[in-house]
Amino acid sequence: MTEVARSPLGPAGNNVRRNIRRLREQRRWSYRDMEERLARAGRAIPVVALSAIDAGERHVDVDDLVALAAAFGLTPGELLEPPADCETCHGAPPPGFMCMECETSGGRNAPTSVRDMR
Repeated sequence: MTEVARSPLGPAGNNVRRNIRRLREQRRWSYRDMEERLARAGRAIPVVALSAIDAGERHVDVDDLVALAAAFGLTPGELLEPPADCETCHGAPPPGFMCMECETSGGRNAPTSVRDMR
């Protein structure tokens, strides 16, 4: 069986990953808590997969995104946005720089949020 190389997370994927971690920690939810909430919502994501999302080792598909947003009481678009509550960059580091606190990229040509893609 041939192993397929996975593409690294892009800016939107990293935003989702960081927002999920931030929101989970703010609510003091364990991975098990999230797994149970997602299962009740009809989209089971096991603890090991949630941990991999958190570490940037697993991509979030559209169905996961919708379920994760619902679990937090948000829209999928809100999970895609850079974390605006970062006290260092407020979700908008200068072009060409990355915030060391929230890891949001301020790339010149690469969109850092859904807003930038419009």
